[in-house]
Amino acid sequence: MTKKLTILFFSILFFGVSCGKFDEDFSSEKDLQTLTLKLAYPEASPYGATKGIEITLTDNLGGVFQCTTDENGVAEFKIPCGIYSANVSDERGIYVFNGKLSEIILTSKQPVSSEIKLSLANINKLIIKELYCGGCQTDDGSGYTRHDKYVTLYNNSSDTLKINNLCLGIGTPYNSTGTNTNYVKGELAYASEGFTPAAMGIWYYPETIEFLPFEEKVISIYGAIDFTVTYSNSVNLAKKEYYVLYDETCERYASDTHFYPAPYDGIPKSHYFKALVYGLGTSWIVSVTSPCFFIFHLDENPATFSSDENNHYFDGNKSGSWGAFGSCLKIPNKNILDAIEVFTTRYDGNKKRLSPEIDGGYVWHTNQYGYTLYRNVNAAATEKLPENQGKIVYGYTGGTSDIEKGSSDPSGIDAEASIKNGAHIIYCNTNNSSNDFHQRRIAAIKD
Repeated sequence: MTKKLTILFFSILFFGVSCGKFDEDFSSEKDLQTLTLKLAYPEASPYGATKGIEITLTDNLGGVFQCTTDENGVAEFKIPCGIYSANVSDERGIYVFNGKLSEIILTSKQPVSSEIKLSLANINKLIIKELYCGGCQTDDGSGYTRHDKYVTLYNNSSDTLKINNLCLGIGTPYNSTGTNTNYVKGELAYASEGFTPAAMGIWYYPETIEFLPFEEKVISIYGAIDFTVTYSNSVNLAKKEYYVLYDETCERYASDTHFYPAPYDGIPKSHYFKALVYGLGTSWIVSVTSPCFFIFHLDENPATFSSDENNHYFDGNKSGSWGAFGSCLKIPNKNILDAIEVFTTRYDGNKKRLSPEIDGGYVWHTNQYGYTLYRNVNAAATEKLPENQGKIVYGYTGGTSDIEKGSSDPSGIDAEASIKNGAHIIYCNTNNSSNDFHQRRIAAIKD
C-alpha cells in the first residue's frame, strides 16, 4: 500500500459498528484501539440522536478517519493509537449543529469513550464566497508573490440585505500551526464564553452597505491594483466596482505602501473600508498559508466598541497592555455573519481557532500556486429556484482533488459558468468549512 495515496475502508463488528479511513499500513487488528464517541445535542434542541451522522477524526500528523453514528448517536472507531481531534456537522432542515473535541489521546492500554457536545450554528445570509490569500508563482520562476489578496462576499438569498458596521476580522494565531495558547485542557478557552477574538485590528465599512439579491462584492485586502501587469498568474483588482481595505487616516497602515499602494483611481472613495488598529504591526496580517477569517457587524460604532475595556481580550487569556502584542477584541458570536477556518497542507500541527457554532471544520490549503478557497454549491436549493431552469452548467472541473489534500465541489455544478448563464446560485452554508468550501485551481475573478 502506498502511504497517503491509498485509502482503506473497513467495518468490524465490535459491540457496534467500527470504521476508519487509513493512509498507513497496519499488520493486524492488534495495532488498533477502540474509540467511542457519542453526540450530545443541546437540551432545547428539537432534534436528537440519529443514525448516519458522519464524524471526522484528524490525527496530529494529518491522517483522516471517518465513521457514522448508529441510531443512538454513537460512532465507534478502530484506529491507531495517537492524538486526535474530532469534528462533526449535522444539518436538519433549517438547523445546523456543529461539534468539536480536541486532544483525544488514544493509547494501547484501554479503549476510550467520550462525548462531543453539539451547539446550534449561527446561519446568516451574507457569506464568504471566496478567499484568495496564498499568492501565485512569479513569471520568472524566482518565487511567488503574496500581496494580491482578496475576499468576495455574497448575498446567499433573494432578499436585499442592508448591514451597518460591516467588519472583517482575523483569528489568532495568524497561522493554524502557530503556537496557540488559547487552549485549556484541549478546548478553546473562549469557546463557551460567547465571543471570538479578533486579533490586532479590524476593518469596517463606515456606512450602511447594501447587497441586492444574489449580489457579490469583491474586496481587495492589500492592493486594489492590477497585479497581472507584473505577474501574469495573478489577478486584476483594479476595477471600479471593487472595494478596498485602504484608510488614509490610519497613519500606521497607510505609510506602508508595500502592503497598501494607492488604489486604482477608478475605485470611488465610497468603496474604501476604514481601519481600527489596537495591536502591533504596520499591516493587517492575513496568513498566506492558513488564515482564520470572519465577517461580522457591530451594534455600535467600532471605535466606541473598542474603547470599552469589557470588550478587550489578550491572546492566551493573559493580562496585557491595550495596544500591545496580543491585543484582541471580543466579538460576540451572535454578531458573526460568516467565517472560514483554513488549515495548511505544508505543516503538521494545525489547530482550530473557531468554536463549533462559528465553524465546525476546516478546509485544506496549499499556497503559492494561485489556488483559492471557494464555496460549494447547494445543488438542491439552486436547482429548486424556478428562474434557474435551463441555466445551470454542470461538469465542474475547477477543483484541485488531483493533488494531495486537494478538493472539489461535490455538487458538480460550475457556479461561475452558471452565473454567467443567468442562474442564481445558492451556496452551502452549514458553518463547517469542511463541508462548505473546496480548494479551487484558479481565482474566480480571473476566469
